[in-house]
Amino acid sequence: MNWISKFILAAWVVLAIAGTRASAHVGYSGRDFGTLMYNSDGSAQTVTIATQTVSSSFGWADATDADWGDSHRGRFFRFTLSGSGDVQITAQRNLLGTGTTGTLLPAFSLYSGLGQLAPEQGGHDSAQYSTDNRPAGTEGSLRALGNWSIGNDPTYNIAGDPTSGIKYAPRLAYFTYIGNAADGDPANYGTAAGIFGDGSADGYLTATFSGLAAGDYSLWVGGANYDRQSVETGPTNYTYPTYGVTVSASLVPEPSTGSLLFCGGAILGLLRRRKS
Repeated sequence: MNWISKFILAAWVVLAIAGTRASAHVGYSGRDFGTLMYNSDGSAQTVTIATQTVSSSFGWADATDADWGDSHRGRFFRFTLSGSGDVQITAQRNLLGTGTTGTLLPAFSLYSGLGQLAPEQGGHDSAQYSTDNRPAGTEGSLRALGNWSIGNDPTYNIAGDPTSGIKYAPRLAYFTYIGNAADGDPANYGTAAGIFGDGSADGYLTATFSGLAAGDYSLWVGGANYDRQSVETGPTNYTYPTYGVTVSASLVPEPSTGSLLFCGGAILGLLRRRKS
């Protein structure tokens, strides 16, 4: 292989790594439910996204412990409310991904607020603003059971060229915790206080968050298999097994009649049903 071929190969490797890392930043591409609305007859419009995977089957559960979690180990979704209302979220594993079928037990946390949006750089755990604003020794910025923040990098006038000057300075994006829900029970998601499990580890999870105010919301979805972090390992942050998950969001016309639990200032109704 001559030096030109080696140079081209090296360039492609750098681009591939950069593309992979960029996709791991906080973002909502392909995961925006839009503004949730009612149909003209007052029934709920349900928006479903069935094309996404999460990296690892343990990411959400791992973010419930004392050393926080890695935001790469799950997926960010978003929705908007034009007025106050109750929102039902459903997550169900599907057959996408590289991991073993039937492994993923989904879980999610809901927050008000959004991460940094284009044209700013996306937030990520290793950004200087991120590491400066969380305790030393944490695995990442994400907290599945509380408020958290994440920083980004400067956005330059010319992408990738610091000498061109800073167009947007780095900043923190803040996520205000509302509540959570997890598939299964402490046998799979661990013993952290404040987790609302549905009691049946079957790959299906539904919860209703009541009394949400108008605004923008972030939903972080990941795996609730805490102990699998000792099994699922990879040489880099980007090579863990992936698991498909179908996520739906909808307004509900009136407060749900399920078991109501007080959670983070909101009423969280956990509504369950078996997969058909």
